[in-house]
Amino acid sequence: MTDITRAPVAPPWLAARHKPFCLLCGRPSTFTNVYIPGKDTPLAPPPGKGRIIIYSLCDHCASRLDELAEIIEARIESDFRASGAI
Repeated sequence: MTDITRAPVAPPWLAARHKPFCLLCGRPSTFTNVYIPGKDTPLAPPPGKGRIIIYSLCDHCASRLDELAEIIEARIESDFRASGAI
């Protein structure tokens, strides 16, 4: 399981770019965070580059962030695959 105890939380300027709906359930979002893909993921940035992915969750899903971390990562990767970005 992914350790998110030190997961970065979006600063205000980044949180302002939040999505209106929860990434997982589609409810209105209230929580914004960032996903920074590791080098062993399909979304790994090219060498020397960085990648930050902004995602939003509703209160219910955000309260379960510890147990949903892997599902969130899989959903982000799935969305990128579906868009043809990876």
